[in-house]
Amino acid sequence: MANPQVSIIVPVFKTPIVLLRRSLHSVLDQTLADIELVAVDDASPDDCPQVLDEIAAADERLTVIHRAENGRAGAARNEGLEIAQGEFVLFADADDCLMSDACSRLVALARDNEADVVACSWTDVDGAGQTLRPHALADRLYDLSGKADRLHCFHSMTYALWNKLFRREMLGDLRFVSFEANIGEDTLFNVGALCRCRRMVTTSYSGYRYTVHWASATGRSAKGLPYLETISRSQQAIAETLAATDVAHDREYADWLALKRFVTGCEWIAENRDVAERTELWEHWRNHLSREVLPGLETHRTMGRLFRTVLKMAKPRVAARMMRVATRAHDRATGTVRSGAELLRSCYRLFGRDRIA
Repeated sequence: MANPQVSIIVPVFKTPIVLLRRSLHSVLDQTLADIELVAVDDASPDDCPQVLDEIAAADERLTVIHRAENGRAGAARNEGLEIAQGEFVLFADADDCLMSDACSRLVALARDNEADVVACSWTDVDGAGQTLRPHALADRLYDLSGKADRLHCFHSMTYALWNKLFRREMLGDLRFVSFEANIGEDTLFNVGALCRCRRMVTTSYSGYRYTVHWASATGRSAKGLPYLETISRSQQAIAETLAATDVAHDREYADWLALKRFVTGCEWIAENRDVAERTELWEHWRNHLSREVLPGLETHRTMGRLFRTVLKMAKPRVAARMMRVATRAHDRATGTVRSGAELLRSCYRLFGRDRIA
């Protein structure tokens, strides 16, 4: 299809067939018919390739790419980007669903606001499509040339890939970088996109259904030493991307994101049920904070020292929770909290609602 409004790129690997069919039909049944669906079979060893070919034979808007070797989602998305013809690009996962009017609503917001990126709210669902938890974003337009909007956007943004519509011209040559473990590439791509973005819109409209099940890529990811090392390497790439913008407060955000991603590593270690391995990883990660993270900080050094104290005093799960609450309270305060009392209320809500997951 020549020059569709939206290209939806879907990497496919060992997706449960019932979820794959549901996902593909949720795209092809969009109220906006002027779309193309690019499904990239990432050398899936099951029936997924046959299902893709079957549906493609019935709908010319679906193009299937069969990869000879598995390269994980980032490499598959890169191949999809090479042939995508849409004015806008949306990345979806093969086990998730779009609401039927998602493309039309997001494109309208992009056009009405001359936005390069539109991020929608989403809902977690189970394999049967039953609602587990909604995630709501505010209705807001960000002018990323201004300091206040830029800082608020970076601090409040979720770096999930699948709830965003990107203007393809803005993406240009931006591509996914793969790391050893299955983490980091989505955040790096999103940061790269925001660095190129002029205007961004977030909307309370919930246009995406994220399926939580055991076979998801997140559930399959190993959380051993290679996982922690990948966090470190991907964060270095993110810091370099932000430094290349030559925007002073982007350096501040790079430091802050380094601390947040350190907390992510702490949470994953805390979930490890192997006591011996958890102890070994915890010691490694504590040393990583002292030897690598803290010396590299130009800002947020007080928070870094607080983290070091918490790591010495608290057990993994408690320490991870305390640090997560501190970072989220800070994010919520950035550009939105005008008084100490309001910050305390934010902390109270976070203690009451947040969990490590």
